[in-house]
Amino acid sequence: MVVNLQIIRKGSLSFITVLWLLFLFSEPLGAQSPFTLEQCVDSVVAHSYLYRAGAYRTEAAGRQADISRTYMMPSVTGDAGVEGRFLRPYNFGQAWALVHGDWSLGDFIKKTDQVARQEMITARLQQEKIRLDDISRAVSLYMSILQQRKEVLLLEDRIALLQDHLVVARSLWNAGVRTRMDILQTEAEINRVTVDKARVIMTIRNLMRELTALTGMPVSDSLNLIHVDAARLIREMTVYGVSDTLVQANPLYQVYLSRIHTQQLQTGLVSAQQWPHLTAGAGRFSDGDPTGDGNYWLLSAGIAIPIYQWGRIRQEKMRSEALASSLSTELMDLSRELQIHLAKTVNRMEELRKMLELQDQRLQNAREAWTLARINYQAGIISNLEYLTAQQQVTATEIAIAQTRLQYVMNLIEYYLTINRVEEIRKMGTYVKNDER
Repeated sequence: MVVNLQIIRKGSLSFITVLWLLFLFSEPLGAQSPFTLEQCVDSVVAHSYLYRAGAYRTEAAGRQADISRTYMMPSVTGDAGVEGRFLRPYNFGQAWALVHGDWSLGDFIKKTDQVARQEMITARLQQEKIRLDDISRAVSLYMSILQQRKEVLLLEDRIALLQDHLVVARSLWNAGVRTRMDILQTEAEINRVTVDKARVIMTIRNLMRELTALTGMPVSDSLNLIHVDAARLIREMTVYGVSDTLVQANPLYQVYLSRIHTQQLQTGLVSAQQWPHLTAGAGRFSDGDPTGDGNYWLLSAGIAIPIYQWGRIRQEKMRSEALASSLSTELMDLSRELQIHLAKTVNRMEELRKMLELQDQRLQNAREAWTLARINYQAGIISNLEYLTAQQQVTATEIAIAQTRLQYVMNLIEYYLTINRVEEIRKMGTYVKNDER
């Protein structure tokens, strides 16, 4: 890049200043580093507020588990005080310092901290679900932008072909072979395709701004996204079908399993309230009563046994069992819905594969028809509208193929996220295609 420096004031630029300016302008303005699909996945998670909130909830659940563990240990309290007694014959004072211990055998034997620790696991699984939701949104945007850019390239190719055709139409009009109507029709078609291109570019800008906001990238209408070879991806990426094992890997399924385990633990821990408490104490009592026994040490031990609680424990256990049964039933419904969802996704991908085969054949036919139309138009056999229609069929079919591939990739992303296979989504980024066309 050539930099012209004009010195208005007297004097000259220093050597260091010149080197600095040359460094600044040594790279083209707006040059951006490649933004890969793997970087997109990492960036959206790193800049997700909901994921960060989930991390805080997981940390809070961990702290609660640590708190619950302290309930299993004896609690120790102290009691100290002084008092004065004022009687008619005489006055005296008393002072004491005591230590009390209380140990819940039920919490210790039943390990009541297990519930809190399982809730921490549930919070971590919920955080994982948030991560997958964020990845799904960002990767879908990434792939949509690539597909829209492909449409722009196809429309640009169409405009270039139309402009070439316009030159031919003008030549034929000047030769008196064709009418000016051919020129007007071609110019109108160029304008229509240009408008379509502008509409797609506007969509790309909106998608790009949403993606940059989610990934924490600088706000821009353009990112250097690495093009993914969708055709190769469709051929080589593995679809594992539908099975109970795949369904059970779903993060929401895992959340329900954890909640059920938590409730089952809660049911078993209800009986902890029926276990006795052990108590113990020790201290020093200073008695200034001249008629009393004087100062003494105090040692105590005891046991508090629940005798009758009006059926509260039984009702709490029945309530906890009902909640566990409710969660188990919801899990069965979720499993069925996931099975249906996976089956529909797999079936859609199979249908899209078949559609792509038909569209590829249709594209070959459309290209052959366009080649014949070009020859026949110049020979005066067909009208200009027939030629434009043949050419438009090629571009429309190419766009339809790009859209079908995008639909397949979107369904594949949904499939992998449903079975919690993020590594497969990362693998998509390795199917790089240097030529966006």
